[in-house]
Amino acid sequence: MKTIIRYAHYVFFLLLMSCLTILLSNCQKGDVFPNVDDDSDRPEWAGGDTDSNNHIKGNDESGTTRGGDYGDLYVLLRDDNGVPVMTTVDVDMDGIIEDDEHFVQPIDAITGTTIELDQYGEVPESANPIEVDFGRLNIVRSPQSVLDQAFEEAMKVIEAGDDFTLDFCGRLSIWNYDLVVTDSLVLTKTIDSPRENMAMYQYLMKYMYENTEEISNRMAFLSAYQIDPLLLAAGCFSAGSDKTGTVDIDEVVYINGFLDCCGLNPIENEYDYDFNNDNNYYFNFTEPKLGDAQFQYNRGVYQDRYIQFMVWDNVYYPLDEDGISEGPVFSIFDIFEGNVDFKGIGAQPEFTYRWNQFAHDKVQGFAIAVDDAVQVLDYVHGDSNIIFLPNYQP
Repeated sequence: MKTIIRYAHYVFFLLLMSCLTILLSNCQKGDVFPNVDDDSDRPEWAGGDTDSNNHIKGNDESGTTRGGDYGDLYVLLRDDNGVPVMTTVDVDMDGIIEDDEHFVQPIDAITGTTIELDQYGEVPESANPIEVDFGRLNIVRSPQSVLDQAFEEAMKVIEAGDDFTLDFCGRLSIWNYDLVVTDSLVLTKTIDSPRENMAMYQYLMKYMYENTEEISNRMAFLSAYQIDPLLLAAGCFSAGSDKTGTVDIDEVVYINGFLDCCGLNPIENEYDYDFNNDNNYYFNFTEPKLGDAQFQYNRGVYQDRYIQFMVWDNVYYPLDEDGISEGPVFSIFDIFEGNVDFKGIGAQPEFTYRWNQFAHDKVQGFAIAVDDAVQVLDYVHGDSNIIFLPNYQP
């Protein structure tokens, strides 16, 4: 009996080795199933032939600084409107600068100066370019249909409103008449969805409140409520951004590029091309529409926006049965600018940009407007003991 079992093991082993030999002799690199049908729709590179895979780009096709190809990566040297300042490199070394020998100029993280590009117009490996972090704002890379749907969802609420204001960070608040209980206007909704806000941002930065040959402006009626379209756009941007981040010029300009927001009076940047070899256009903050004055930001808008502290100087001021607290009230401006002997919870908040150290107009002013809104949104949302008082009159 033992002899029969021993021989059976030998036969099984020989059969197994024969099968493996046949399989391996037919297999090619990367093929799990070697005999593929001639009619198969598998691409040529599916078996691991990376040379045939045109989805894989070598270093010679990525990392170029020509035109806007660094557009979603690095902080660049820009003018007052955020338009990249171009430089030239004689790549062909023929003494003639061709159209494709103009390049954007990334900024070095250590020196704060522009990086000297190599002979091919690329960033040298020894350089330290600054990457732009978009965080939650990557939602703008969703298909346009997603943003269009979000815009329609927001407009359903907006178009049903009776009055409109901006909340503590500049987002749009909708009011409706309550004819049953209060017989007055009540706050119905503040547009707080990041996607809806970025959809509104796209619309405002494209059209502001103007009718065009393309559209009859659906947000134009907001001008009757003294709501500036670009300040509203800044508030929308803040609602779509990371609450704990800092917004700068490059982030604003790149997001405008992703959303195709070059505005009503765009600036064409010569020799600056997109991936389709078309010229890049930029929002004109100097003259947003023909005849307009340049965009100018005034932080004083926060002097009329008030917040109440339910905890102040270690004293708790709870809400009564009517939802009212006796806690102290201050303007957001005074709290953030240090005009108050702060006694709330934690450290006193402050704006990122010191007012006397930066320009307050054009693209820099707009970036400050957005970042101020981000800092206010983060602070008020981050403390449940703070109440925004939209109707407060000092």
